[in-house]
Amino acid sequence: MALEEKQFTEGLVSIVTPVYNTEEYLPDYLDSILRQTYRKLELILVDDGSEDRSAAVAKSWQGRLEEKGISCRILRTRHRNASAALGHGLPFVTGEYLIWPDSDDVLAANSIEIRVDFLKKHPEYSCVRSLSWYFDPKTKKRRAADEKTGDPEQEELFWDVLEGRTFVCCGCYILRSEAFFRIYPDGKIPVYPVGQNFQMLLPFLYFHKCPTIRKELYGVAVRSGSHSRQVLTREQTERKYQDYERLMDDIVKICGITDRSSLKRIRIWKYRRRLLLARQYGQYGKAIKTFLLLTKWEHGKNVADRILEGMRNAEWRLYKYIKRKRLKGQPSILASNCIGTMICHDMKLPWNSPTVNLKMDMNDFVKFCGNMDWYLKQELRPVPDPQAPYPVGMLGDIRIDFVHYLNFEDAAGQWDRRKKRIDREQLFIMGCEKDGCTYETLRRFDRLPWENKVILTRKPYPEFRSAFPVRGFEDCDELGTVTNFRPQFLKRRYLDDFDYVSFLNRKGNRRAGIHRK
Repeated sequence: MALEEKQFTEGLVSIVTPVYNTEEYLPDYLDSILRQTYRKLELILVDDGSEDRSAAVAKSWQGRLEEKGISCRILRTRHRNASAALGHGLPFVTGEYLIWPDSDDVLAANSIEIRVDFLKKHPEYSCVRSLSWYFDPKTKKRRAADEKTGDPEQEELFWDVLEGRTFVCCGCYILRSEAFFRIYPDGKIPVYPVGQNFQMLLPFLYFHKCPTIRKELYGVAVRSGSHSRQVLTREQTERKYQDYERLMDDIVKICGITDRSSLKRIRIWKYRRRLLLARQYGQYGKAIKTFLLLTKWEHGKNVADRILEGMRNAEWRLYKYIKRKRLKGQPSILASNCIGTMICHDMKLPWNSPTVNLKMDMNDFVKFCGNMDWYLKQELRPVPDPQAPYPVGMLGDIRIDFVHYLNFEDAAGQWDRRKKRIDREQLFIMGCEKDGCTYETLRRFDRLPWENKVILTRKPYPEFRSAFPVRGFEDCDELGTVTNFRPQFLKRRYLDDFDYVSFLNRKGNRRAGIHRK
């Protein structure tokens, strides 16, 4: 059917889902559809030749769905793959909006409503996506994500998706059907045995911006037997890589990409993947050849530049390894910002402190350290702040910015767990002359009742025993970002001016000395 002849029902959301041998998990998925707060839905289930009772399970739910006003169409095809099954269902789409979740995942009850509401309020966008959470479908417990979130402010996502800087998680995206069928008028996407999301998303994202709703609206089941997590042989892995390259060639044609810079970037993407594959299977001759080809194409860098960069990275890893060997214990670091987190990360230390992945105003941090026992007993309360793109909490009269957390519940839970790990025998206090720090703040910090403390400053303060000046910020109003690297050949951060290993090796009630390299 030509696009001009195709009619889309206003407000209707079409849900197209390929189904293959998910008998055990399909009820949870269908139940999440049934529980949607947005009711104007049509569900198109495409059974891809399942060998279990998936089709029967779908049929048993059809009546319940239709009783709630949700249209449910069940299609069956011979077994090929997810992209073929999805392409079989797409021509039946009649909704204004389109989503294509997997049959073993789940949607939050308000998942569709929130995304449709966004598109209704923002007609300038043809798609939007949400965040997701990962879980074990048997235990329902959360699991670590296996895709990067990326920059939530970025709306031009074609290259971020292709190059793996953000997620392709299918059920997170919702598209305007008319815009989708302008790309695929008959709904037939390229068929390859490597999933369906590149086909669905990349051409769409090439032509349309896609904002991100910072809410977890889609649950991804993490199970070993799923198609995307099967253990592959070397031959299967090589074939998979080749299929992705051939699929990308098709997408280039679909998008009409002809400019040299984009074609060069896609070639670089192929070489990078080939290099990873060669390394994985110890094909060192092939890896060197691919490395040289990649070097030739990538950003105009020559082989010498690439080798030097490799040497710098190797020396940096050795430098951190030597520092780790010098460290004697597993300290608890209370820090006003991410310097404590960075040290724990580089030294591979457990997070024995609640001040990980957050920041405080320095005056609040001094108050916290001066009366720590009282503050640790206080309940952490959420504080709405529309200007902050992260959760914010109040601990008594102290504000805490949880800059590396997605939601307050997770931040509060981690705070409560980690505050119990504080080791008073190995407690170290670290601050920075920034975030509201004044001369009086430095004075108050220096008078804190803790011996092992240091505050990194932009210039020398000989009157304060706890002050340590970091070179490079003498002309600034406050200390800069000390976790950044200095502009020099050997990779060193501004933070590395301070010998924090010697500092952290101190024990007991001795006053913490200040150490330069």
